[in-house]
Amino acid sequence: MTETTMQKAATTKLLATFVLHDALCAFDAARVQEVIRMGPVTAVRHAPEEVTGVINLRGRIVTLLDLGRILGFAKTEPNRDSRIFIIEDRGEFIGLLVDRAADVMELDPAAEERVPANLSLEQKRYIRGVQRAADGRVIALLDLGALLPAAQ
Repeated sequence: MTETTMQKAATTKLLATFVLHDALCAFDAARVQEVIRMGPVTAVRHAPEEVTGVINLRGRIVTLLDLGRILGFAKTEPNRDSRIFIIEDRGEFIGLLVDRAADVMELDPAAEERVPANLSLEQKRYIRGVQRAADGRVIALLDLGALLPAAQ
């Protein structure tokens, strides 16, 4: 690797992107353990509305959260494109249900922009900023630290 390439790699961040109710969203790819297809889900009685249920991931019970519900969208209706991002948080695995997985992108954190003023206060709580991809799409950068405690 050349010195310029190493410097660029040191200043960029990998983001796992996904589509959620027609919005392109992302969070730090380093927090993602894996991305899996939607499988059988066991409902949990009396659980908060953002808890879709629990899944069995190779013998480990994983709480499945509807990321759209947390952000104030309508309930996510799982389909063949739906994916679950597995995140480890405080020693537990949490599954985040999204409409569709997108690309892993390498973006410069210095290019991050402020959260748009037209978002609701609830959404602003979970979105730390926005960034433009090379193709011009706007990506909402989610704050996993804010999302996960709210859902537990």
